[in-house]
Amino acid sequence: MSTNNIPADRLPQTGRYRLGGPMAWWVWILATVFVIYLFNIQTMFSDVQGDIQTNLHLDLSHLTLIAGTYTWAFAIFQFFGGAFLDCFGSRRVMIPAFIFVTAGVFLYGLADSYAMILVAQVLMALGACCGFVGAGYIGGVWFGMAAYGTMFGYVQTLSSVGSAVQQPVIESLLKHMTYERLFICLGFFGVLLVILAFIFMRNPQPVPITRNPFKVVGNNLVQIFKKPQMWIAAMWGGIIFGLNLALGVVWTPKIFEHYCYSYQGYIGTALLWLGLAAGSCFWPQWSNRIASRRKPSIIGAIMIIIAMALIVYVEMPLWLMVVMMFLIGMGATAHMLAFSVGGDVAGGPLVGTASAFLNGIMFIFGGILQNIPSELAASGHGFHTMFVPYIIAAVVALIFIFIQKETAPKGA
Repeated sequence: MSTNNIPADRLPQTGRYRLGGPMAWWVWILATVFVIYLFNIQTMFSDVQGDIQTNLHLDLSHLTLIAGTYTWAFAIFQFFGGAFLDCFGSRRVMIPAFIFVTAGVFLYGLADSYAMILVAQVLMALGACCGFVGAGYIGGVWFGMAAYGTMFGYVQTLSSVGSAVQQPVIESLLKHMTYERLFICLGFFGVLLVILAFIFMRNPQPVPITRNPFKVVGNNLVQIFKKPQMWIAAMWGGIIFGLNLALGVVWTPKIFEHYCYSYQGYIGTALLWLGLAAGSCFWPQWSNRIASRRKPSIIGAIMIIIAMALIVYVEMPLWLMVVMMFLIGMGATAHMLAFSVGGDVAGGPLVGTASAFLNGIMFIFGGILQNIPSELAASGHGFHTMFVPYIIAAVVALIFIFIQKETAPKGA
């Protein structure tokens, strides 16, 4: 048999690809671009929510429900996304995910009612549930489980940088086009990603067809549910991620507006995501170097508590508020170590399910935390009271981190 048509990193006769080879990078880059695409669409809501509110005649509770619909739908679908990756591999799962997200983006741009936007959010969440976890799964199976945490960190870094850069770009584009037209343009970019997924999305080795896949998915989830350390990691990781998500998607512009920095809110949001990106560059590697998941996570939680308290209770100049948002984002990088704990506890065969479980819990917390300030505001509470629960939540996360057993292998 001629090997002229076999890619250089593909092993003849076995049909397997070399881990870390050229095809591994193509697949990982495509999955990572998909995550950046998702992340930017998700965080764009902070930029377009004012226009949506005006065009559809909505109030603050409607806006938080729009954000919450995506978050809650994502969290529910997420529990199955990782298990399906474990069962079917990346190609059979990721290509439909690309299609669902693209369809949701187009519907968002065409939506002329509140109900249509909610449906668009559900469609995007159905595909997005395999995005971040899918990129992490691909990093593990294509580069080896030893590189799992590092590749996950790279995905988080790039997606956070994308969200930070996106903020001023979107602000500029919205001066020249409506948000509906912008979403239609993004939908066509999604079509390009779908085409590339059909061409490049592969598994490093043949994935056997699983009989009774839903039974396997259920069994995988049950195994994860039985691990107490997984639940503890989900609690503190979920709170930390949820706080960052709530601030990044909904509340940072509102906080800046309270201090009369209405037009600088996007800067605070950008610096929040930039802080997350900066932390993701070294937080997982630092954790491996010192063989500890707990110590870096404790530091991250303390950073959030201090910076959040200062923003809520101390009136400060714009530059210092921006610095505080950066520190919150950097501290929130600690949530990445919850995934490291999950990988340590679950092991290779269940890594997709473990990651999906953790990510699902994180988005549940995100949905809860997004809604709390608006509920308090609707009850007549003032600005300072609205964000007290965020500080309390960060303290609770810190307590759970202290409870967490150290799972990092020695010499990690």
